[in-house]
Amino acid sequence: MVKEILIDRALNEKLQKKHSDFKVKLIGFDFGPNKIQIQATIVKELLEIDEEEATKAFEGLCRSFSEVCFEHHIKVDPVDLFILVDDESRRGTSTKFQDVDDGSLFAEILIPTKDFKVHEYWKYTFLHELGHSWFSIEFSPKDMEFGHEDLFIDLVVICTFRKILPPHKRVYQEVRKHRTYFLTQQSKRFIGKELYKQILHDPEAYLRDLQQKIYSAKTY
Repeated sequence: MVKEILIDRALNEKLQKKHSDFKVKLIGFDFGPNKIQIQATIVKELLEIDEEEATKAFEGLCRSFSEVCFEHHIKVDPVDLFILVDDESRRGTSTKFQDVDDGSLFAEILIPTKDFKVHEYWKYTFLHELGHSWFSIEFSPKDMEFGHEDLFIDLVVICTFRKILPPHKRVYQEVRKHRTYFLTQQSKRFIGKELYKQILHDPEAYLRDLQQKIYSAKTY
């Protein structure tokens, strides 16, 4: 059941500073054993939908993301989420924290206000930060240097995005055209224009190739 709640757990120092009054209203739902909590402002003022619709939207994104990971044998380690809006950021961010009382992990995902104003940008931002929060993959220093982490996450996100917004749909084309990091700018520079076009055409194939490279590198 969807319900409004207040943050009821000890918060880390960063969250305490950001929400010093501890009165941030959240709408919460369960996703398996995990609790997903969304800032009420996102639902009521930015998306302008009711709580049930919001739950279905975020739950659907989490489920589609999990399905893609399962299909590609990608290990995930889901944690509780706080999904908040950020008026100052230009792009989404995510940070993992440890509960000061019981030691459990949870993540804060910040989505820029502007991403809720055009098309379905916020969904892509959320999925990208979900990857940072839930993936349980160790990338080598070389992979990190080459930008493989962000590229890997983006590939999973694009595969997920194509599930919820089929490529022939106009809104998919609009997001791909106008989203400033449909694939991060770093990834675009690394892979080049031609490979970028190939990835957008068949992200599943390139995801499998990149997986093989990453996993093969660990065996040496």
